[in-house]
Amino acid sequence: MTRERGTTRRKFFPVTFLIGVGAVCMGMALSAGYGFFTLSQFRDKFIEKLGHDISSTIEARTRGPGRRADLSLWKTSLEESINDNRGTLAYALLLSKSGEMMASAGRFPDDAPTTSEKHTSFQGASLFLFEEEIPAPQQPFAAIHPEGWRIRLGIYESPAAFIMKQAYSQVIIAAVVIIVLLALTFYLIRTMRHLLELKLREESEKHLASLGRLAANLAHEIRNPLGAMKGLSQLVQEDLPRDHAAQAMMQTVVDEAERLEHLVNDLLLFARPKEAALSGFDLKELIAEVAAIAQASADQKQITVKVAVEAKSMIVRSDENGIRQVLLNILINAMEASPPDGEVTIEAMADRKSGEIKIKVEDCGAGIGARDPEYLFQPFATTKAQGSGLGLAISRQIVERLGGSIRLANRAGGGAQCVIAIPAMSASSKRWREAGPL
Repeated sequence: MTRERGTTRRKFFPVTFLIGVGAVCMGMALSAGYGFFTLSQFRDKFIEKLGHDISSTIEARTRGPGRRADLSLWKTSLEESINDNRGTLAYALLLSKSGEMMASAGRFPDDAPTTSEKHTSFQGASLFLFEEEIPAPQQPFAAIHPEGWRIRLGIYESPAAFIMKQAYSQVIIAAVVIIVLLALTFYLIRTMRHLLELKLREESEKHLASLGRLAANLAHEIRNPLGAMKGLSQLVQEDLPRDHAAQAMMQTVVDEAERLEHLVNDLLLFARPKEAALSGFDLKELIAEVAAIAQASADQKQITVKVAVEAKSMIVRSDENGIRQVLLNILINAMEASPPDGEVTIEAMADRKSGEIKIKVEDCGAGIGARDPEYLFQPFATTKAQGSGLGLAISRQIVERLGGSIRLANRAGGGAQCVIAIPAMSASSKRWREAGPL
């Protein structure tokens, strides 16, 4: 129960924390985007205000009786505006209502009189297109006003560059802060997970210590009377005729006594695990040996055990007896889960990058369903009527002590899949570092 609660906390914390950090990062990104858009709009308004001031100056120079329709006066006014606003104004055009160019000054692209793009570039410079219709003069000169004439200006965007620098700097700062925040978040989650694992391991060790004391007391109290019951039952069987009606009952007592002995032994093994005895051995040969042992039991259910190992030999330095016990536990579970005429497969492959050997055991049974695979690794958790619920717990304990991992999952084509990953060189002892690869 403690491990289950710890696992739930471990899953809940990162998800909740990541959602919170994700919301903060999303808020910062939206804020930076909105700021960039606002400053871009402000840049356009700033240039439009500048264009309006220049256009008003040009128009003011052409006011007066008979001056408004004088194209030479307009050209002079446009050229004076170019000279007065060097570095700000690229070109100035006077357009008729139909779009015909009436007067011009400065350098401009060929499509300047007709383009409608607000932001363009010319000779390597960014330009902003500003256009404004010439206002009609007050009476009595309104009658001679050329209707629909417009002033079009190509204004350099460089005077407003400081605004866009501010916009880009805000985006860059927000991006850097988001990246740093995400990096710190993942570092914090890793640290918290490590601390939680240490805490869970500490709680598990305390639990195992208590369980070990309980197991020792139980073994002392149960083994002697259990052995006496088994021995006396066997003596009674010997004294009774083979066809006696009590023979079946005595055999039941013996069988149940043996089952209890196995349960006590499993409990002692889980509570007081043996030290790993590291040695070099060929994992391929060990798998073949275990498969042969399992096949003898599988024949009764007409189950086929298939072995697939990718290499001619697979030399590892690990706990041979421990790996043998783990494989037998997993194979027995797979065979018990498989229907008659079913198939159990064992595959082994080497992962060169991680330096691990991965052993995959698959059956064709009902699978683990929707239940959490972690539940099946808990002590005394079992789906079998006669199971002790310690096989998988002991297997995980052995594998993790060797620096590996074990996991359960549903198989895509039906059935269950168990993947055991063990290091080719066990990290639980310093001797392998000195010995080097075999």
